[in-house]
Amino acid sequence: MTTKKTALEEHDDALNEEQVLAGVPALLPAEQFRQRQRSAITKMFSRLRGVIDDDGNVDLEDEDTLALFLDLLADADEFFETIAADKAAYAEWSTGLKDSEQIFGTLIAKYGRAVGE
Repeated sequence: MTTKKTALEEHDDALNEEQVLAGVPALLPAEQFRQRQRSAITKMFSRLRGVIDDDGNVDLEDEDTLALFLDLLADADEFFETIAADKAAYAEWSTGLKDSEQIFGTLIAKYGRAVGE
């Protein structure tokens, strides 16, 4: 059974998302995506949901899950570079990125939800 979030919970989620994504270079808004971009993010969002548990965690002890997750992160990095307003700035930002798992996971979820709406 899915429970609807309260307005406060949705506000807290939005604030958390904002904090995680602080510093991400400008990206093309989802409403400007072409079909290839919509398809790519939808597939990545599906893959993300396939590797996370109900609490939003990835079982990094399971080698198969870890491999799927790492491939997803690499694909996400390449995808978001293609929709960056300034590709050079994105490449600089992405190089040596700390907390990339959380950042790319959040970006995939944000854009996946936006495309699905």
